[in-house]
Amino acid sequence: MDNKIFDQVISILIDPGSNYSYVNTNLVHKCVLRKEVHAKSWLVQLVTGSKKIVHHCVRSCAFKLNGMPITTNLNVMPPEYYSMVLGMDWLHLHRTKLDCYDKAIECRDDNGEKIIL
Repeated sequence: MDNKIFDQVISILIDPGSNYSYVNTNLVHKCVLRKEVHAKSWLVQLVTGSKKIVHHCVRSCAFKLNGMPITTNLNVMPPEYYSMVLGMDWLHLHRTKLDCYDKAIECRDDNGEKIIL
């Protein structure tokens, strides 16, 4: 897949088990993304079982998902296995359908056009 942010190749996890979408704090620093402080922080449990507080977000973060340009808000998470996690907030917004049998993702781009990845 062609997943990139500022020509930096990234790994993206599509996770319907996550309520929100996240960007790795290392990627935020490497790409000099502008962070904003959340009005209210919350606790998130990571895949390792550890729990971390989410304090920041990156608004209107532009990246490419399999070559498709995307702009979305991302919460800043501590370093883990992936550069980015697209959760239910993103999946719902883009009316995403996951086809596990054919290994395809059907969603709508930022303009509302249906695409298959």
